[in-house]
Amino acid sequence: MPTLGRRGLLVASAAGVAAAAAACSEEEPTPPVEDEGGQAAEEPTTEAPSPEPREITITHVGDTMPGSYPDQMASDDGASFFSGVTDLLTGDVVIANLEGALSTLEFDKCGGGECTYFRLPAEYAQVFADAGFHVLNQANNHGWDAGPDGATETQDAAEAAGMQVSGIKDEVCLVETDSGLTVGIVGFAPYSFYTDLRDLDAVAALVASAKEQADIVVATAHVGAEGTDHRHVPEGVENYLGEDRGNTREFVHTCIDSGADIFVGHGPHVLRGIEWYNGKLIVHSLGNFGGGQNLFNTDGPLGRSAVLSVTIREDGTLTAANVTATRMDGDGYPQPDEDNGAFDDFNELSEDFGDAGVTVDDDGALVLPSA
Repeated sequence: MPTLGRRGLLVASAAGVAAAAAACSEEEPTPPVEDEGGQAAEEPTTEAPSPEPREITITHVGDTMPGSYPDQMASDDGASFFSGVTDLLTGDVVIANLEGALSTLEFDKCGGGECTYFRLPAEYAQVFADAGFHVLNQANNHGWDAGPDGATETQDAAEAAGMQVSGIKDEVCLVETDSGLTVGIVGFAPYSFYTDLRDLDAVAALVASAKEQADIVVATAHVGAEGTDHRHVPEGVENYLGEDRGNTREFVHTCIDSGADIFVGHGPHVLRGIEWYNGKLIVHSLGNFGGGQNLFNTDGPLGRSAVLSVTIREDGTLTAANVTATRMDGDGYPQPDEDNGAFDDFNELSEDFGDAGVTVDDDGALVLPSA
Protein backbone atom coordinates (compact mmCIF):
# COMPACT_ATOMS: atom_id res chain seq x y z
CA MET A 1 0.00 0.00 0.00
CA PRO A 2 1.56 3.35 -0.99
CA THR A 3 1.95 5.80 1.87
CA LEU A 4 1.71 9.54 1.25
CA GLY A 5 3.74 11.23 3.97
CA ARG A 6 5.12 14.68 4.53
CA ARG A 7 7.39 16.05 1.80
CA GLY A 8 11.17 15.97 2.19
CA LEU A 9 13.67 18.46 0.80
CA LEU A 10 16.33 17.72 -1.78
CA VAL A 11 19.43 19.88 -1.32
CA ALA A 12 22.12 20.09 -4.01
CA SER A 13 25.77 20.32 -2.99
CA ALA A 14 26.97 23.80 -3.91
CA ALA A 15 30.59 22.74 -3.51
CA GLY A 16 30.18 19.85 -5.93
CA VAL A 17 28.57 22.06 -8.52
CA ALA A 18 31.34 24.67 -8.21
CA ALA A 19 34.10 22.06 -8.53
CA ALA A 20 32.52 20.59 -11.63
CA ALA A 21 32.26 24.03 -13.20
CA ALA A 22 35.94 24.79 -12.49
CA ALA A 23 37.09 21.50 -14.01
CA CYS A 24 35.15 22.17 -17.17
CA SER A 25 36.58 25.67 -17.53
CA GLU A 26 40.19 24.37 -17.62
CA GLU A 27 39.64 22.02 -20.55
CA GLU A 28 40.52 23.08 -24.12
CA PRO A 29 37.48 23.39 -26.33
CA THR A 30 36.98 20.34 -28.56
CA PRO A 31 37.56 21.19 -32.25
CA PRO A 32 34.64 20.57 -34.59
CA VAL A 33 34.68 17.20 -36.37
CA GLU A 34 34.66 17.34 -40.17
CA ASP A 35 32.53 14.95 -42.18
CA GLU A 36 33.81 13.22 -45.34
CA GLY A 37 32.86 16.20 -47.50
CA GLY A 38 35.18 18.47 -45.60
CA GLN A 39 32.33 20.30 -43.90
CA ALA A 40 32.36 20.77 -40.18
CA ALA A 41 29.73 18.54 -38.65
CA GLU A 42 27.32 20.07 -36.18
CA GLU A 43 28.17 19.42 -32.58
CA PRO A 44 25.57 17.42 -30.71
CA THR A 45 23.26 19.53 -28.61
CA THR A 46 21.84 18.68 -25.23
CA GLU A 47 18.18 19.41 -24.69
CA ALA A 48 17.33 21.49 -21.65
CA PRO A 49 15.84 19.35 -18.89
CA SER A 50 12.08 19.54 -18.47
CA PRO A 51 11.08 21.84 -15.63
CA GLU A 52 9.91 20.19 -12.45
CA PRO A 53 6.11 20.05 -12.29
CA ARG A 54 4.67 22.71 -10.05
CA GLU A 55 2.76 21.66 -6.95
CA ILE A 56 0.98 23.23 -4.01
CA THR A 57 -0.10 22.27 -0.51
CA ILE A 58 -3.74 22.58 0.51
CA THR A 59 -4.72 22.49 4.19
CA HIS A 60 -8.33 22.04 5.30
CA VAL A 61 -10.14 21.92 8.65
CA GLY A 62 -13.74 21.14 9.56
CA ASP A 63 -16.50 23.04 11.37
CA THR A 64 -15.08 26.16 13.01
CA MET A 65 -16.65 29.02 14.97
CA PRO A 66 -14.95 30.95 17.82
CA GLY A 67 -18.24 31.62 19.65
CA SER A 68 -21.68 33.09 19.12
CA TYR A 69 -23.28 36.48 19.70
CA PRO A 70 -24.49 37.60 22.22
CA ASP A 71 -24.23 34.94 24.95
CA GLN A 72 -21.16 32.89 23.97
CA MET A 73 -18.58 35.55 23.23
CA ALA A 74 -14.88 35.14 23.95
CA SER A 75 -13.41 37.41 26.63
CA ASP A 76 -10.47 38.25 24.36
CA ASP A 77 -12.52 38.73 21.17
CA GLY A 78 -11.27 35.38 19.88
CA ALA A 79 -7.56 36.30 19.94
CA SER A 80 -6.54 33.00 21.58
CA PHE A 81 -9.00 30.71 19.81
CA PHE A 82 -6.49 29.27 17.32
CA SER A 83 -3.34 29.76 19.42
CA GLY A 84 -2.88 26.04 20.06
CA VAL A 85 -2.93 25.08 16.38
CA THR A 86 -1.56 27.98 14.36
CA ASP A 87 1.59 26.03 13.49
CA LEU A 88 -0.66 23.45 11.77
CA LEU A 89 -2.45 26.04 9.63
CA THR A 90 0.15 26.40 6.89
CA GLY A 91 0.05 25.82 3.15
CA ASP A 92 -0.51 27.58 -0.15
CA VAL A 93 -4.27 27.49 0.42
CA VAL A 94 -5.69 27.04 3.96
CA ILE A 95 -9.46 26.47 4.17
CA ALA A 96 -11.97 26.31 7.05
CA ASN A 97 -15.67 25.60 7.12
CA LEU A 98 -17.08 28.74 8.74
CA GLU A 99 -19.96 27.32 10.80
CA GLY A 100 -21.93 30.53 11.10
CA ALA A 101 -22.23 34.13 9.94
CA LEU A 102 -19.86 37.04 10.50
CA SER A 103 -22.81 39.31 11.08
CA THR A 104 -25.15 40.00 13.97
CA LEU A 105 -28.18 40.88 11.86
CA GLU A 106 -31.44 39.37 13.14
CA PHE A 107 -33.06 36.79 10.86
CA ASP A 108 -35.86 34.27 11.36
CA LYS A 109 -34.58 31.21 9.54
CA CYS A 110 -37.17 28.82 10.96
CA GLY A 111 -40.39 30.70 10.29
CA GLY A 112 -41.10 31.34 13.94
CA GLY A 113 -39.87 27.96 15.13
CA GLU A 114 -37.05 27.25 17.56
CA CYS A 115 -33.64 27.40 15.94
CA THR A 116 -29.97 27.49 16.84
CA TYR A 117 -28.07 30.53 15.54
CA PHE A 118 -24.30 30.96 15.18
CA ARG A 119 -23.37 34.59 14.59
CA LEU A 120 -20.37 36.75 15.38
CA PRO A 121 -19.49 40.39 14.67
CA ALA A 122 -17.82 40.98 11.33
CA GLU A 123 -14.57 41.91 13.11
CA TYR A 124 -14.02 38.22 13.89
CA ALA A 125 -12.94 37.72 10.28
CA GLN A 126 -9.55 39.02 11.37
CA VAL A 127 -9.25 36.15 13.90
CA PHE A 128 -9.33 33.70 11.00
CA ALA A 129 -6.98 35.76 8.84
CA ASP A 130 -4.44 36.13 11.65
CA ALA A 131 -4.47 32.34 12.15
CA GLY A 132 -3.44 31.79 8.52
CA PHE A 133 -6.67 31.01 6.68
CA HIS A 134 -7.07 32.03 3.06
CA VAL A 135 -10.60 30.75 2.35
CA LEU A 136 -13.75 30.40 4.48
CA ASN A 137 -16.49 28.10 3.24
CA GLN A 138 -19.96 29.57 3.72
CA ALA A 139 -22.11 26.73 2.32
CA ASN A 140 -23.58 25.11 5.43
CA ASN A 141 -26.69 25.13 7.60
CA HIS A 142 -25.48 28.13 9.65
CA GLY A 143 -24.03 30.27 6.87
CA TRP A 144 -27.30 32.18 6.53
CA ASP A 145 -27.99 32.57 10.27
CA ALA A 146 -28.00 36.34 9.71
CA GLY A 147 -30.07 36.07 6.51
CA PRO A 148 -29.10 37.03 2.97
CA ASP A 149 -27.84 40.45 4.02
CA GLY A 150 -25.78 38.81 6.74
CA ALA A 151 -24.35 36.37 4.20
CA THR A 152 -23.21 39.33 2.12
CA GLU A 153 -21.81 41.04 5.22
CA THR A 154 -19.87 37.84 5.96
CA GLN A 155 -18.37 37.83 2.47
CA ASP A 156 -17.42 41.50 2.74
CA ALA A 157 -15.82 40.97 6.16
CA ALA A 158 -13.74 38.03 4.92
CA GLU A 159 -12.55 39.96 1.89
CA ALA A 160 -11.71 43.02 3.98
CA ALA A 161 -9.49 40.76 6.11
CA GLY A 162 -7.69 39.50 3.00
CA MET A 163 -9.53 36.18 2.63
CA GLN A 164 -11.97 34.75 0.11
CA VAL A 165 -15.28 32.91 0.50
CA SER A 166 -16.32 29.66 -1.13
CA GLY A 167 -19.81 28.25 -1.28
CA ILE A 168 -21.53 31.26 -2.83
CA LYS A 169 -24.30 29.95 -5.08
CA ASP A 170 -23.09 29.05 -8.58
CA GLU A 171 -19.71 30.72 -8.03
CA VAL A 172 -16.14 29.42 -8.17
CA CYS A 173 -13.72 30.81 -5.59
CA LEU A 174 -10.39 31.30 -7.37
CA VAL A 175 -7.11 31.58 -5.47
CA GLU A 176 -3.84 32.48 -7.19
CA THR A 177 -0.88 30.88 -5.43
CA ASP A 178 2.74 32.02 -5.33
CA SER A 179 3.70 29.10 -7.60
CA GLY A 180 1.52 30.52 -10.35
CA LEU A 181 -1.06 27.75 -10.02
CA THR A 182 -4.73 28.67 -9.65
CA VAL A 183 -6.93 26.76 -7.21
CA GLY A 184 -10.68 26.70 -7.71
CA ILE A 185 -12.79 25.98 -4.61
CA VAL A 186 -16.46 25.10 -4.96
CA GLY A 187 -18.71 24.71 -1.93
CA PHE A 188 -22.03 22.87 -1.66
CA ALA A 189 -24.79 22.21 0.88
CA PRO A 190 -28.30 20.68 0.72
CA TYR A 191 -30.08 24.04 0.51
CA SER A 192 -31.35 26.09 -2.41
CA PHE A 193 -29.57 29.31 -1.37
CA TYR A 194 -26.25 27.57 -2.14
CA THR A 195 -25.42 25.35 -5.09
CA ASP A 196 -27.59 22.44 -3.92
CA LEU A 197 -25.67 19.19 -3.59
CA ARG A 198 -28.90 17.28 -4.26
CA ASP A 199 -28.99 18.73 -7.78
CA LEU A 200 -26.29 16.59 -9.39
CA ASP A 201 -26.54 18.39 -12.74
CA ALA A 202 -25.82 21.71 -11.02
CA VAL A 203 -22.99 20.11 -9.07
CA ALA A 204 -21.40 18.69 -12.22
CA ALA A 205 -21.75 22.00 -14.07
CA LEU A 206 -20.11 24.05 -11.29
CA VAL A 207 -17.20 21.63 -10.85
CA ALA A 208 -16.65 21.53 -14.61
CA SER A 209 -16.67 25.33 -14.70
CA ALA A 210 -14.04 25.38 -11.94
CA LYS A 211 -11.91 22.94 -13.90
CA GLU A 212 -12.00 25.26 -16.92
CA GLN A 213 -10.80 28.20 -14.81
CA ALA A 214 -8.32 26.58 -12.41
CA ASP A 215 -5.36 24.23 -12.44
CA ILE A 216 -6.51 22.38 -9.32
CA VAL A 217 -10.09 22.03 -8.07
CA VAL A 218 -11.16 21.49 -4.45
CA ALA A 219 -14.77 20.52 -3.78
CA THR A 220 -15.96 21.04 -0.22
CA ALA A 221 -19.42 20.44 1.23
CA HIS A 222 -21.59 20.35 4.31
CA VAL A 223 -23.09 16.94 3.73
CA GLY A 224 -24.69 14.14 5.72
CA ALA A 225 -26.72 13.54 8.87
CA GLU A 226 -25.32 14.69 12.21
CA GLY A 227 -24.04 13.12 15.41
CA THR A 228 -22.43 10.00 16.79
CA ASP A 229 -25.07 7.77 15.20
CA HIS A 230 -23.98 9.00 11.77
CA ARG A 231 -20.25 8.31 11.69
CA HIS A 232 -20.64 5.90 8.78
CA VAL A 233 -21.40 6.93 5.18
CA PRO A 234 -24.58 5.08 4.21
CA GLU A 235 -25.80 3.91 0.85
CA GLY A 236 -28.67 6.04 -0.47
CA VAL A 237 -30.18 9.32 0.72
CA GLU A 238 -29.38 10.73 4.16
CA ASN A 239 -32.10 12.45 6.19
CA TYR A 240 -31.76 14.47 9.37
CA LEU A 241 -34.51 16.20 11.38
CA GLY A 242 -36.82 15.86 8.42
CA GLU A 243 -34.31 17.33 5.94
CA ASP A 244 -33.32 15.51 2.77
CA ARG A 245 -29.54 15.90 2.78
CA GLY A 246 -28.92 14.05 -0.45
CA ASN A 247 -27.22 10.87 -1.54
CA THR A 248 -23.75 11.46 -0.16
CA ARG A 249 -21.95 8.82 -2.19
CA GLU A 250 -23.52 9.86 -5.49
CA PHE A 251 -22.80 13.51 -4.77
CA VAL A 252 -19.11 13.14 -3.88
CA HIS A 253 -18.48 10.80 -6.82
CA THR A 254 -20.16 13.34 -9.12
CA CYS A 255 -17.70 15.97 -7.85
CA ILE A 256 -14.70 13.78 -8.71
CA ASP A 257 -16.14 12.57 -12.03
CA SER A 258 -16.74 16.20 -13.06
CA GLY A 259 -13.15 17.28 -12.47
CA ALA A 260 -12.49 17.83 -8.75
CA ASP A 261 -8.98 16.85 -7.68
CA ILE A 262 -9.99 16.35 -4.04
CA PHE A 263 -13.19 16.37 -1.99
CA VAL A 264 -13.35 17.46 1.66
CA GLY A 265 -16.55 17.14 3.68
CA HIS A 266 -17.88 18.45 7.00
CA GLY A 267 -21.31 18.66 8.57
CA PRO A 268 -21.88 15.43 10.55
CA HIS A 269 -19.95 16.96 13.51
CA VAL A 270 -17.94 13.72 13.64
CA LEU A 271 -15.14 12.30 11.57
CA ARG A 272 -16.05 10.03 8.67
CA GLY A 273 -13.91 7.71 6.58
CA ILE A 274 -11.51 8.51 3.74
CA GLU A 275 -12.07 6.99 0.30
CA TRP A 276 -9.84 6.56 -2.76
CA TYR A 277 -12.02 6.96 -5.87
CA ASN A 278 -10.83 7.06 -9.48
CA GLY A 279 -7.36 8.11 -8.36
CA LYS A 280 -8.63 10.97 -6.17
CA LEU A 281 -8.97 11.51 -2.43
CA ILE A 282 -12.37 11.86 -0.76
CA VAL A 283 -12.30 12.90 2.90
CA HIS A 284 -15.95 12.48 3.87
CA SER A 285 -15.90 14.55 7.07
CA LEU A 286 -13.30 16.37 9.17
CA GLY A 287 -15.68 16.80 12.09
CA ASN A 288 -15.68 19.62 14.64
CA PHE A 289 -12.41 21.53 14.54
CA GLY A 290 -13.41 24.18 17.08
CA GLY A 291 -16.49 25.70 18.66
CA GLY A 292 -15.45 28.36 21.15
CA GLN A 293 -17.27 28.90 24.44
CA ASN A 294 -18.63 25.35 24.20
CA LEU A 295 -20.53 26.04 21.01
CA PHE A 296 -20.20 22.37 19.96
CA ASN A 297 -20.57 19.21 22.02
CA THR A 298 -17.08 17.87 22.85
CA ASP A 299 -18.06 14.40 24.07
CA GLY A 300 -16.29 11.38 22.52
CA PRO A 301 -16.23 11.39 18.71
CA LEU A 302 -17.86 14.84 18.66
CA GLY A 303 -14.72 16.36 20.14
CA ARG A 304 -12.23 14.72 17.77
CA SER A 305 -11.07 16.23 14.50
CA ALA A 306 -8.04 16.51 12.24
CA VAL A 307 -6.12 18.96 10.08
CA LEU A 308 -5.79 17.61 6.55
CA SER A 309 -2.74 18.59 4.48
CA VAL A 310 -2.25 17.43 0.89
CA THR A 311 0.31 18.28 -1.78
CA ILE A 312 -0.97 18.15 -5.36
CA ARG A 313 0.86 18.62 -8.65
CA GLU A 314 -0.51 20.82 -11.39
CA ASP A 315 -1.76 17.74 -13.26
CA GLY A 316 -3.82 16.72 -10.21
CA THR A 317 -1.45 14.01 -8.99
CA LEU A 318 -1.42 13.61 -5.22
CA THR A 319 2.18 13.47 -4.02
CA ALA A 320 1.77 13.77 -0.23
CA ALA A 321 -1.12 13.58 2.23
CA ASN A 322 -1.30 13.49 5.98
CA VAL A 323 -3.61 14.30 8.88
CA THR A 324 -2.76 15.76 12.26
CA ALA A 325 -5.11 14.70 15.05
CA THR A 326 -6.79 17.47 17.04
CA ARG A 327 -9.55 17.73 19.57
CA MET A 328 -11.52 20.48 21.28
CA ASP A 329 -10.54 21.36 24.84
CA GLY A 330 -12.97 22.09 27.66
CA ASP A 331 -13.84 25.47 26.14
CA GLY A 332 -14.21 24.09 22.62
CA TYR A 333 -10.88 25.50 21.42
CA PRO A 334 -8.89 23.36 18.93
CA GLN A 335 -5.76 21.69 20.30
CA PRO A 336 -3.36 18.99 19.07
CA ASP A 337 -4.43 15.54 20.28
CA GLU A 338 -1.42 13.65 21.65
CA ASP A 339 -3.52 10.47 21.76
CA ASN A 340 -4.16 10.68 18.00
CA GLY A 341 -7.77 9.66 18.47
CA ALA A 342 -8.64 10.72 14.93
CA PHE A 343 -6.29 8.07 13.53
CA ASP A 344 -8.32 5.30 15.14
CA ASP A 345 -11.54 6.84 13.83
CA PHE A 346 -10.25 7.06 10.28
CA ASN A 347 -8.92 3.51 10.33
CA GLU A 348 -12.17 2.10 11.68
CA LEU A 349 -14.32 4.06 9.27
CA SER A 350 -12.22 3.18 6.22
CA GLU A 351 -14.11 -0.12 6.25
CA ASP A 352 -17.15 1.74 4.86
CA PHE A 353 -15.41 1.70 1.48
CA GLY A 354 -14.02 -1.83 1.36
CA ASP A 355 -10.97 -2.08 -0.87
CA ALA A 356 -11.22 1.66 -1.59
CA GLY A 357 -10.76 2.65 2.05
CA VAL A 358 -7.80 4.85 3.02
CA THR A 359 -6.10 4.33 6.37
CA VAL A 360 -3.68 6.38 8.45
CA ASP A 361 -0.27 5.23 9.69
CA ASP A 362 1.23 6.05 13.09
CA ASP A 363 2.75 9.30 11.75
CA GLY A 364 -0.50 10.53 10.22
CA ALA A 365 0.43 9.74 6.62
CA LEU A 366 -2.45 8.47 4.51
CA VAL A 367 -2.08 4.91 3.24
CA LEU A 368 -3.74 4.40 -0.13
CA PRO A 369 -5.22 1.09 -1.25
CA SER A 370 -2.95 -1.17 -3.27
CA ALA A 371 -3.29 -0.70 -7.03
